[in-house]
Amino acid sequence: MDNRGFYHVCTDGTVLPWMFQDVDDFIAGVNRIGICKVISEVDVWAYTLMDNHVHFLLYGYRAMCKKFIDKYKLLTGKWISHKYDQPKHIKDVPASIIPLKTEEDVLETIAYIDRNAIVAGFRRLPSEYPWSSSQMLFREKRSCEERRLGAFSRNQLRSVLKTRVILPDHWAVDERGMLNPEYFIEWQKVEELFKTPVRYVYFVSKKLEGKIDLAISNGQKTFIADKDLRLITKGLALKMFSTEDVRRLDVKSRLVLAKILRRDYASYPKQIARMLYLNAEVLDGFI
Repeated sequence: MDNRGFYHVCTDGTVLPWMFQDVDDFIAGVNRIGICKVISEVDVWAYTLMDNHVHFLLYGYRAMCKKFIDKYKLLTGKWISHKYDQPKHIKDVPASIIPLKTEEDVLETIAYIDRNAIVAGFRRLPSEYPWSSSQMLFREKRSCEERRLGAFSRNQLRSVLKTRVILPDHWAVDERGMLNPEYFIEWQKVEELFKTPVRYVYFVSKKLEGKIDLAISNGQKTFIADKDLRLITKGLALKMFSTEDVRRLDVKSRLVLAKILRRDYASYPKQIARMLYLNAEVLDGFI
């Protein structure tokens, strides 16, 4: 199995002309972070949403991080399809999941994520960029009008957040309908890691793009190896059909698993066929 740890998760910024075009797109993008955190059960330590790509620092198992970014891309695609009538806009956008091995790697990756806006031409401090977790670090708490999610009915929440996912009642949204990231970002732990504002500024001042861009280009794509996916498949079979031995299942049950492997783990047909002991032809037109 993969190891629980820190991962830099991002999409390729050279593929799309845009991912977010206006404030509403960015607000929905921030909300998706909280939604995908709940779905995948990862800890989100840092993020930045740029106009045509995203960066996250996540803590969890690699499979959880993959589930996070796959779901984030899926929900973003649905938003773009509904709003802009472009259903395939981000369908094949690649993403990378890069494991971070040392504390220095983590510190530099957070700084790299926070530097993205100023490197792209934002002419203020990273903490002033509204679509980044940098705004939460080493500052006095900013007061704003917000409302706890527990004060909404289920239907109201679905209307505001465009999701059926149940989010914690103590989380809150502002008057624009944006989730307050303070409730789902591990910003206190990030401050503890940097220890002081001076140390944070030191790392943000470092030119890290060459080093981390190389790690991204050499990084692992959102693909799960056969040995890991086989364990996932056995777990699903046991949970759903009370047996780990997929070969004991009928074809109908295996096809149910095939849809899950395709939808939740972005597995490709030939790999799914191997996991489920099926001929690839059986899956044609089904997943």
